[in-house]
Amino acid sequence: MIYLYSYMQKCIDKNYTPITKEFLIHKFSQLGIKQGDTLLVHASLSSLGYVVGGEEALFLALRDIIGEQGTIVVPSQTVEISDPASWQYPPVPQDWHDVIRSSMPAYSKDLSYSKGMGAFSQFIGILPNSIRSNHPMYSFTAIGEKAVEIIGEDTFDFPFGEESPLARMYSIGTKVLMIGTDFETNTSLHLAENRLNREVIQEKSKILTKTGEKWISFKNIELDIYDDYLEIQKNFMDQNAVNHISINESNVYLFDMKECVDFAEHYYQLK
Repeated sequence: MIYLYSYMQKCIDKNYTPITKEFLIHKFSQLGIKQGDTLLVHASLSSLGYVVGGEEALFLALRDIIGEQGTIVVPSQTVEISDPASWQYPPVPQDWHDVIRSSMPAYSKDLSYSKGMGAFSQFIGILPNSIRSNHPMYSFTAIGEKAVEIIGEDTFDFPFGEESPLARMYSIGTKVLMIGTDFETNTSLHLAENRLNREVIQEKSKILTKTGEKWISFKNIELDIYDDYLEIQKNFMDQNAVNHISINESNVYLFDMKECVDFAEHYYQLK
């Protein structure tokens, strides 16, 4: 509650007007969101100012525009359900490893909390008709007409590769909606990275099976986490049709996912 009061005071001090669902519908319609759209959403709601109704208002605004034929997808990753020997931010003492491995709860589509994915991702995950994918570290959650098609039966190996929800979003025509975020949160770039024949690595995570909890290994590629994503953003936005609006001091972007992935793949090939 103290955080809410502090946050509200900042909005008052900056002379922000409260953001309503109706205001969001108006602005998102201006941005180019349309009925039937499939949206991969990355949202920092607090960047907008005070949104009356918070995550619920954002969801209702998007749903009112895209309608029953539309779909909303969010990343719901749980990268902390991983082998502590691989942790770097920060690395933990070696004598912690066995304790963490034995005590860490296995991934659960219903229970595992996706830290760092934002409140909107959490909100989508609690909706009764939302569907979450099976990957214990790199899941997505979707709601809407194409949710089942997108989530599919993804395999553990190459969670951002050609058998992943990202690849299915690419194929069906998806728009990326970024609210107060930049390309450091643009998950679609990982699909481009998977198409570059990069070094294959092994990662470990913990899952639930019929016989209990189990650690598994799966294949992934080395990802350029926060490496040159902002450089890609600048070049992509300079050279492609990216819809943009501002809400208070926050930038909101809408663009075609396929165009972005293809651009990033070409960008990496030229490096």
